[in-house]
Amino acid sequence: IDDWMFEGLGRAYLLDPDVQQFLQEKNPWALRSMAERLLEAVDRGMWERPSPEIVDSLKEIYLRSESVLESR
Repeated sequence: IDDWMFEGLGRAYLLDPDVQQFLQEKNPWALRSMAERLLEAVDRGMWERPSPEIVDSLKEIYLRSESVLESR
């Protein structure tokens, strides 16, 4: 998978505020899992050159999702 594909997935499904809110309300497990998979792609070098802003946003989404799930 090319970097632009990872970035497109992240922007469309996780960084879009409306989609992010929908997932957080309806299926926070999916939101956490999606963020986790993209961060894993970064860690494993599959996503070779992600922007630092996107990585920071994904980490924030992941941690926020963890908090929501723990409070349930």
